[in-house]
Amino acid sequence: MQPPIPGAGLAGSGGYATWVWALLRIPLLLVLLVLLRRPLLDLTERYFGIERVTEFSITVLSTPFTRIGLFALTVAVLWLLYRRASAALSAWGAYAATVLIGCGLILALFLGTGTSPWRAFPPMLCLVLNQLPVTGAHPMWSRLMAWGVGVAELFFFRLYWAWMRFRRHPAEPAPVVPTRSSLAYLPGWLITAAAVGGLVGGPRLVEAERALRMPAGVEILQERNINGLALDPGGRYLYVTGHGVRNLQRIDTQDPHHAMISSEVSTGGAQGFAYDPRAGEVYTLNLQTRMLQYFDATTLALRREVPLPDISPGDPWIAADGRTNTLVVASEADERVGSPFIVVDRQSGRSLDKRDVDAGNLLLHPQGSLLYLSFFRNSSSLMVYDLERREFSGEVRTDARVDRMAFDEARGELLLASPLRSSVLRFDARSLALLGEIKSVFGVRVMAIDTQRDWLVSGSLATGQIEIQELATGKVLSRIYLGPWLRSIVVDPRTATAYVSANGALYKVPYGAGR
Repeated sequence: MQPPIPGAGLAGSGGYATWVWALLRIPLLLVLLVLLRRPLLDLTERYFGIERVTEFSITVLSTPFTRIGLFALTVAVLWLLYRRASAALSAWGAYAATVLIGCGLILALFLGTGTSPWRAFPPMLCLVLNQLPVTGAHPMWSRLMAWGVGVAELFFFRLYWAWMRFRRHPAEPAPVVPTRSSLAYLPGWLITAAAVGGLVGGPRLVEAERALRMPAGVEILQERNINGLALDPGGRYLYVTGHGVRNLQRIDTQDPHHAMISSEVSTGGAQGFAYDPRAGEVYTLNLQTRMLQYFDATTLALRREVPLPDISPGDPWIAADGRTNTLVVASEADERVGSPFIVVDRQSGRSLDKRDVDAGNLLLHPQGSLLYLSFFRNSSSLMVYDLERREFSGEVRTDARVDRMAFDEARGELLLASPLRSSVLRFDARSLALLGEIKSVFGVRVMAIDTQRDWLVSGSLATGQIEIQELATGKVLSRIYLGPWLRSIVVDPRTATAYVSANGALYKVPYGAGR
């Protein structure tokens, strides 16, 4: 019996029409995904959770240099493995050696960086299938190339490319699909390397990215999950809370690595807090006990607790207004129970107002009595609440998923970060009229204003960078890489120093060096 002709199984009927289908199906699929992006995002959030999707995106975007390096290294190692193996072994022997050693190295990389070994499965599968030294002689290969949308391109690229060539010129003899050429396997290695670079993660990847990109003058004061920050008026003491900090902290900025005190009473790892220097108090909400806690700002001793049993479960934000002597507690409302917005009389602890409004951030007007609310999840609006009249006095539509706010006192403007637009929106602080926007770092989410220099210091949720730019002109002065998950920024204009919190670190950044 005559042996099969290499590549003959890739032949078949259809000719030019099948070639056009195979050429355009992936672009058409991408266009369809773009058109359906909103419902697809909703489904992804529903079944996987917005936190997991956001975490994966941030992990990839904030460590690009390290991932590009791993991509190049993976291609080089696979090429070297195959070249050595193919010179000494048969086609199937070279396949076995390349796949076994290559998959072992990929798994070791994922384990070594602290990444789940399950995430190593896709790149290993890409290598196992793309490396197969088959000729495509069986008719099943033609059917797979024709109807395996995405599967053929990702896992059998060498055979897919030969099939495409035949479909483009069906009158020519069926192509011989090479099984020994290094060049023929290169696309499969590129696909495998892309999967490695995209799926590997873990803290060691961040450490490598910092080593490559973070300036020498930046200090990492702590390596914890930190969120809320506040500086005292003199810039001497930095107050810190977060999910990775069980107790309220006060750090001496003149000796940040040693001079620190912590409250004896736990805050339950509160996300945010309010600091009132005139009252000499710091306020947190312990979600575990549902207690609004009053701490002495100097000693961090607990002065009193006020029960808030009706507050909705979810990360809280707090604002303290001296003019009305009130505290506002706003929950992100992970569950639709209770009241996500409560106004409390600071002296008596009595609840004065409750609203079904789950704000993603709060900002008090510098002169008091007006409280601004932005929304990240369930609303696309900006609202202002009058604490004297205890009612909402204004609301405007905004971009979806806006984030933190800052107040530009020199211009009477409220600034609002719009991560999806990569811009800072400018609103009139009284009327909430949109005045324009400031183009900012990609994925901007947090910001602070250096009032002495009229600079805006903003941080990206996606890229791990902070950006310093002139407020008057929008001119970007510098960008500084820190790491992923930037959360809060406070600045000391006297020393041109920023303190930046993140999920994993607290940074001290001298952003005014040389200026």
